Amino acid sequence: MIVKEESSTIVAILDNKVDVMDYTAAFTTEEVFTSREELIRWTHDVGKKNGLVIVIKRSDVNVIGRRPRIIFACERSGAYPKRSTSMSKQNNDLEKKKRPNAIGTKKCGCPFLLKGQMLANNQDWMLKVICGLHNHHSAQYLEGHSFAGRLTNEEVSILVDLSKNNVRPKEILHTLKTRDTFNVTTMKTIYNARYKYKVRELGGRSQMQQLMSKLHDHNYIEWHRSDDDTNCVKDIFWAHPLTFDLLKAFPSVLIMDCTYKVNKYKFSLLEIVGVTSTAMTFNVGFAYLESEREDNYIWALERLKTIMQDDILPTMIVTDRELALMNAIEKIFPSATNLLCRWHISRNVLANCKKLFETNERWEAFNSSWNVLVFSATEQEYIQHLTWTDFIMHFGNMTTNRAETAHSKLKRQLCSSQGNFVTLWTKLYSLVELQHTEIKASFEKSLTTVQHSFTPSVFKELRGLVARNALDMILSESKRANLIGIDISACGCVVRHTHGLPCAHEIGEYKREGRPIPLDSVHSHWRKLDLVCTSYEKSAELSCTPKMEMIIKSFEDSDGFGKMQIKRKLKELTDPSSTFLIEPTIKDKTRGRPSQKLDKSTRRDPSRFEYVVSAQDNHSPNIMSSSTTTKKPKGQRKMSVSQTKAPKHASYIDSFPFGLRPYICGVSDVVADGNCGFRAVANLIGIGEDSWAQVRKDLVIELQSHFNDYKRVFEYAGRAEEVLHSLLYFENNPGREYWMTMPEIGHIIASKYNVVLLHISDVLNLTFLPLRSIPLSRSSHKIIAIGFVNRNHFIEVFMLPASPIPPIANSWIKYHEPCAEGWATPYKTNIIAFKDLVFEVTTQETIDLASQ
Repeated sequence: MIVKEESSTIVAILDNKVDVMDYTAAFTTEEVFTSREELIRWTHDVGKKNGLVIVIKRSDVNVIGRRPRIIFACERSGAYPKRSTSMSKQNNDLEKKKRPNAIGTKKCGCPFLLKGQMLANNQDWMLKVICGLHNHHSAQYLEGHSFAGRLTNEEVSILVDLSKNNVRPKEILHTLKTRDTFNVTTMKTIYNARYKYKVRELGGRSQMQQLMSKLHDHNYIEWHRSDDDTNCVKDIFWAHPLTFDLLKAFPSVLIMDCTYKVNKYKFSLLEIVGVTSTAMTFNVGFAYLESEREDNYIWALERLKTIMQDDILPTMIVTDRELALMNAIEKIFPSATNLLCRWHISRNVLANCKKLFETNERWEAFNSSWNVLVFSATEQEYIQHLTWTDFIMHFGNMTTNRAETAHSKLKRQLCSSQGNFVTLWTKLYSLVELQHTEIKASFEKSLTTVQHSFTPSVFKELRGLVARNALDMILSESKRANLIGIDISACGCVVRHTHGLPCAHEIGEYKREGRPIPLDSVHSHWRKLDLVCTSYEKSAELSCTPKMEMIIKSFEDSDGFGKMQIKRKLKELTDPSSTFLIEPTIKDKTRGRPSQKLDKSTRRDPSRFEYVVSAQDNHSPNIMSSSTTTKKPKGQRKMSVSQTKAPKHASYIDSFPFGLRPYICGVSDVVADGNCGFRAVANLIGIGEDSWAQVRKDLVIELQSHFNDYKRVFEYAGRAEEVLHSLLYFENNPGREYWMTMPEIGHIIASKYNVVLLHISDVLNLTFLPLRSIPLSRSSHKIIAIGFVNRNHFIEVFMLPASPIPPIANSWIKYHEPCAEGWATPYKTNIIAFKDLVFEVTTQETIDLASQ
């Protein structure tokens, strides 16, 4: 029957003189296929290689009395069926009105046919060509053919796994095409497959039912409250099951901060984080709040308190100046000290005080005095400067930067501010799981790895029992003890008061007595290197019998409606996927013309201080240097805080690594004349920007005086001569060959001026230390920072004290003199913090920033 039909079709094609393409040879094979699937795969692959899409026209597999067979045809075989019913006509007409140009067909009556049949004596298959002719040309590209772009079962499995791990659709498609060079899948297919997977996973449940099911399946701690009338969620709090162990181990310090643009409901996210002994940040809980009123914060903190023991509560909580949150903390954790973030304080001083100064010189003088005041190390210094604030056991946590970093990691994962609660939980789940892995790894490092610096007998009771970063601080104090001995007034005891670690005069006393530093002199926070905790309550106290009796009594005393409510709540408790909760309504803007474009950005709006910096920077007419006589143009309007234009200096800061930006308290521009790098250094060492030529001369002298040493540091022949040539230019507007080049000149600057130089940019982040000098005490170190922006300009950068700093240049590690070894010791913790914040640290060996 098939042969007769195709013979008549071939005759019709030849009579109409249609172009005929013969692919009989391509599909003729004597190969025996061991399975039906292998036969289908071979047929599809041969079709793709020849620009044809082969489909299964008919399949007889389980027909009694006949051997299984498959009939293959071209996707363009047959004809489009005409619909004659009135209903079909109405649907067709409606579709034409909706999409007048979208209706059509690929069918052209192609006669191509193949027949696959199972052999009689076994389960093998063979293929036979019935008609190898096509009445159309082969496709040049198969990407537009939906059947050819279908995903195999294996590819669907890969797509699901990658989607679960938050891989973007375009990267999923790239992965599939890398695995199969003949893959012709398009982005639309990927999106459709992801959508089908999500619908299948949802299983007919609502978003809130799906969320509650996931939280229950993964043993998350969860609370929520909803509107009594609509049952819409108002606030929701959840925490990882490991949170209890982490909180019990490290309860002393909590950091709280709200962030925005993380969900389509426009709920604020209160992120609560803690700090381990190994300086790792861990998420305590996530609270999505309908508003930032005191009532919402009190509810969230009450939920937090329920997972903590009454005798193990935080002693210090760091926040910004969010008054509602501060009031809630005072009510729920009255014994905790609420420390305000120093970074936010400095930003508020900038926003509110800079406008009061007539010149930049006066503002810089005030700002310098302010910083000296805030960072007073002892009470005596504080009284001398005006006041004193640093007498709290904060373990080095004086800002909300850890919470800000947690915000940025989450937003990098989200990529969109239009996700729902299920999307948010999925992203947070993967982040928190990785976080716990890193924390456990940091514990093992402290327990098993003994650094060579701690081999002296004075540390023998601490090795393997105290966190490595605490040991680094103790080592720094030990070196101070060599200078000050047991003089308490010279010591200041800052480390003892703020970190709970032995300070310099204590260590000096131990050394004088010839005994090691005792383990009990270290605060228990630093000695906790595991998550092993005793049970939360006695088993007798965990009995639910009294509560169940109360529920039964309440049920018996209720009317019909009350009993139904209790039953519904009990069902939700035992089966969270049956919840009647409704996801919040999306808050739309009610003022102004509605925007057609959906804002998916997770980036925060600029803060007030950023606009102040823009409006009152060095080039602003409102604040002028004392030598400038430029007047404010008549009629010029003052910049509004609510404007959306990005400020200039904020845009410079945006050129730096994302995680480092919260630690940058400001930048200062210099004249862009080709000497900008030397101008920035001149300003930072205190001789003024116009003394850039003196900096060039100083660096020439330094390089010539130690020329052989620098030839070794620069590592390849001729580079020292090139650097010397670039420095020997003392005119304005030099060409590129005379610009400051990094990393070579960084070593010269650090060694000449005996400073710690930080170089910050989007491609090269390094710390340069003096190569030959004996280290000064940590408090005497002068740290200066320069930034490289736009790939062609240097600026001054001002970092907050104790900020993360980039890794030390490899050339310093290889070639510094033995006497300079101690320069790097105080910065180990800062470098670890930088690596945690900045994931892609470009190494010195792979980047040559010269003349870019």
